[in-house]
Amino acid sequence: MGNPRGALLSVEETDQHAALTERQRREREYYDEYARRTAPGDLSFSPVLGQERRPWNPYWFVAELVRSARTGDDQTLLDFGCGPGNYGVMFARLGYRVFGFDISPVNVEAARRLAATYDLADRTEFAQGVAERLDFPDGFFDIVVGIDILHHVDIPAAIRETLRVLKPGGMGIFKEPIEAPAFDRVRNTRLGRWIAPKEASFDRHITEDERKLTREDLATIRAGAPALSVHPFRVLSRLDALVGDRLQWKGASMLEMVDARLLSAAPVLARIAGSVVLAIRRQASRF
Repeated sequence: MGNPRGALLSVEETDQHAALTERQRREREYYDEYARRTAPGDLSFSPVLGQERRPWNPYWFVAELVRSARTGDDQTLLDFGCGPGNYGVMFARLGYRVFGFDISPVNVEAARRLAATYDLADRTEFAQGVAERLDFPDGFFDIVVGIDILHHVDIPAAIRETLRVLKPGGMGIFKEPIEAPAFDRVRNTRLGRWIAPKEASFDRHITEDERKLTREDLATIRAGAPALSVHPFRVLSRLDALVGDRLQWKGASMLEMVDARLLSAAPVLARIAGSVVLAIRRQASRF
């Protein structure tokens, strides 16, 4: 697909030109090992190519936003913290020219292999990079998408970089866990930590430095990106982790469907939501 001017540097160049912080080093080491331990699964393109819609699920909701924003095959999308490339490859199949970065070079190689597996290597480019310092020119992307990434990084710096690389009118979309004080006060007690430990773990996919977004983080994001919309998810569907697939209908969570109705009828319940999808736009006059 070819590098744009100022595109992501190679792994060696990144390490040579910009030393990682201690936190970034820990995240890279964790995800290098996590990627080695995690076998790739089958990739479903249903959220972007199928007829089914699941607006009550935050991941499908992100896919629908990206799908709705597509106007042509020349549009560029940044997979912000691409991991093993599942979402980047999905969006490339939809028709975007996808560039992705991840702090883990092992993840980057996995993303490249996944793109090749689905014959999408010519529409994707993955390389190592960090969220706080994107090696892309200003106004390069139509869409930026990050899945469960902001709570691992310096949020103000990541949002500034997102706005910088977006075209005027471009959209940034992030799906993130968010702190709900009513639940997290209990969650952080000794009993809560015994039931669901929070220590770093490969089995539970928890890193040492990650933390949920807070309402203060949302205020910080809104200060830098006034055109912010927040879509809450996960109230009763928190219980899915306990009940497994016993409350599913055709593979979809029934509790997520109930949540959608509850949040529509009583928006105040957003205060106890466990995850959010954030949509921001770069204003034409910002830069």
